[in-house]
Amino acid sequence: MNKSVYKVHPIMIPFFLFFYLSGEIAIYSIVFGSLLIHEVGHLIAAKIVGVKVRTCTILPYGGEIKMEQFSKVPKSGQLFVIFGGPFCTLLILVFSYFIDFPQDRLIFLTQLIILGLNLLPIYPLDGGRALDALFPDKYEMLIGYSIWISSLIFFISLAYFPRAVSASFIFLFIVLQNITYWRFRKYKLAFDRITKTA
Repeated sequence: MNKSVYKVHPIMIPFFLFFYLSGEIAIYSIVFGSLLIHEVGHLIAAKIVGVKVRTCTILPYGGEIKMEQFSKVPKSGQLFVIFGGPFCTLLILVFSYFIDFPQDRLIFLTQLIILGLNLLPIYPLDGGRALDALFPDKYEMLIGYSIWISSLIFFISLAYFPRAVSASFIFLFIVLQNITYWRFRKYKLAFDRITKTA
């Protein structure tokens, strides 16, 4: 029986170094912990729906979870898994807003950023994945649109360098991811067709 693999993407190393060298260990801990909790939300939702998780990789904007035959899961189940992460992030956001504890404002702001970022309608963010679940026949259009929008955000963020260096880094990574998805789109669509009819 194959076990799920959980890992941190190497792209996180520059983020960790940045927070470490700037002496912002508290921010590093909160961001990383928040990303982990966000992914746990997806994993719990996948477990409830009965989807087998192959890998879970922590990324700057949340993570990437690869599941077995996810395209065969009904749309309602796919959306349940997709929004499991934002739901957990929302719970922490609400908790940090109403309950006073050390670093509660920083935790609130971190959750707000993670939630807002993940709900953007850009693939592979949760908002983009929701669009893919609702309109699977528009996958190519979604990837093309995601490349264009994430590139635009990346170039806009450069105008605010160095304050927006994190945003620049995240959206450059998303652009490169989507270019890869575009290159392999035909294989992905063919695989989805095969698994749906199997």
